[in-house]
Amino acid sequence: MSTSKRVGILTGGGDVPGLNMCLKSLVYRTIELGFEPIGVRKGWDGLIEYNPADPTTYSDHFIELTKNMVRPIDRTPGSFLHSSRIDPRHFPTSQAPEFLRKPHEETLDLTDHILHVVERLGYRALIVIGDDDTLQYAAHLSQRGAPIIAIPKTIHNNILGTDYTLGFSTGLARGVAFIHELRALAGSREQIVVVETFAAKSGYSTLLMAFLAGVDRVIIPEAPYDPDLLAYVLQLDKRQTPANYAVLLACNGAQPTPEKRDKYAHLIAAESALQLSPAQGLEGGDKPRRGARNAVASVLAGERLVGSGMVAAQLLAHITGEEVFLQSLTYLLRTGTPDGQDLLGAANFALIAARLLRDGHYGRMAAFVQNKMWTDVDLNETTAGVKHVDVDAWYDAEDYKPRLSLIWSAEHE
Repeated sequence: MSTSKRVGILTGGGDVPGLNMCLKSLVYRTIELGFEPIGVRKGWDGLIEYNPADPTTYSDHFIELTKNMVRPIDRTPGSFLHSSRIDPRHFPTSQAPEFLRKPHEETLDLTDHILHVVERLGYRALIVIGDDDTLQYAAHLSQRGAPIIAIPKTIHNNILGTDYTLGFSTGLARGVAFIHELRALAGSREQIVVVETFAAKSGYSTLLMAFLAGVDRVIIPEAPYDPDLLAYVLQLDKRQTPANYAVLLACNGAQPTPEKRDKYAHLIAAESALQLSPAQGLEGGDKPRRGARNAVASVLAGERLVGSGMVAAQLLAHITGEEVFLQSLTYLLRTGTPDGQDLLGAANFALIAARLLRDGHYGRMAAFVQNKMWTDVDLNETTAGVKHVDVDAWYDAEDYKPRLSLIWSAEHE
């Protein structure tokens, strides 16, 4: 085991509230334990861009962290170290630094280079704060022998091995607050409002948001929806509401059933779908703009996650013949001041990671687990994918509503 006091810290994936609080807490605690924290800029990209044969590339990608340097960062959103969304196992050759390019290959596996950099820089450990993709690659590095410690960070709360991830609480609260604000707008216009959440492989956090905000209906990636049935029940919801409006929460990644996808893809190809107006109102009967039409077609073809709310809003407007209002919350959920839970989560995760570092326990992830509270788990647990919605237990796929059993305390009711 290395006796070096140098510890690399990087962040990967999307920004979340509380991330900088976690960085600050981690820097403070590792310094108190006698270590030297080194920040890696832009996640895995910082390790990729560094050329050990060219020392001049070091200062652009690494920063020695001090208490004074990170003292105020918990007051701002984003990542002080910056972040990136890349998988070094499938890295485009065209984006790789010149010294790593192989002209006859479209993608590169840069794992050997990263392992070499971590060893060359003499890190006692590499602490990775990231989402499911980031931590799955961190687990891959760990399996290859790198000393890795992980902290789960994503508003989706879909990382296996932990029941809570940093940023989830604030993202959830902000989503509920925005939905309540949009109710007034939908009510004054007497319309259906489609609120679109983040692009995700899992609808877990969207389903919780729908439950807590009391939306009328919710659609998620794990259960394809019938737009005709969805339009019918939302119109019923409208009529049963004194203000004559309804709210649909759509998780990016949700799609119509294959039969209805084919049906409405044909309508779009015939340019008989709907137009996205500057105010993001979707009216029945008008032709779509080319960009919106292409985006809808790609979602209906199952080619992308982003745009599912637009698809749902356009289909609802077409079926009902009424204007449907669309509002995306994606990036708004990642900003703002972290709530108390995420501040506590940031500090607890940092302390657990520092303890693992002190004790030389690598290949572990800080976690919050029911009945165990703050703990750590095998990082390899993340490699099985993401936490998906148990549709039978947590979601009424015929009524497009969350079930009570989604809530921990109601699991055995």
